[in-house]
Amino acid sequence: MPRCPLCSTRSAKRFCPAKETSICAICCGEKREVEIDCPSGCPHLQAGRAYEAEKIPPVHVHAPEGARYDQLFLARYAALIHALSYAAALERKNFPELVDADALETYKALQATMKTLESGIYYESLPEGAARMALFRRLKATLDEVMAPRPEPGYHALRASEAIEVLGFLIFSASLEAGPRPRSRRYLDWVSSHIAPAQTGEEPSRIVLP
Repeated sequence: MPRCPLCSTRSAKRFCPAKETSICAICCGEKREVEIDCPSGCPHLQAGRAYEAEKIPPVHVHAPEGARYDQLFLARYAALIHALSYAAALERKNFPELVDADALETYKALQATMKTLESGIYYESLPEGAARMALFRRLKATLDEVMAPRPEPGYHALRASEAIEVLGFLIFSASLEAGPRPRSRRYLDWVSSHIAPAQTGEEPSRIVLP
């Protein structure tokens, strides 16, 4: 049996779709989503995530002080949360290299930008890297749509303070779902499987806030 090409020591018994060859089980377990850029459909990745979810204590992530992500919040902003999550799923198709950390840092950069808008001294806190920048622009375009005034009776344009709250929720939920490994896409996989299939077109329908 051939040797694992990663360690050159153990037998290569497990096929790795990222490397397009077989590697040993130990290298698979230690290097997945660290040195190996694992595709989401890899059965060994999925099994590893399930094992870690069962055996490793969850990371305690606290909501921002004063935040209330209750049913009223979710009902009010469900359409916007869905649209922003869908935007992340779409941008992932354009940049397959996007990982959970990219989404999380981009949410934080956009929230920082919205805080400057609320303060009255606006500037963009831009993330580094082409993939993060593209995601930032797509997310911001979604927010710009709902923050723009419209001549419709009873229309509620999103305020900067509300955008900050919604982005805080996305940061919170992404922190909960993100995997601990540097190349993890567990959060983005969750978004793609739960959000993207609900849409039939390239872009979500027009967002209307209650």
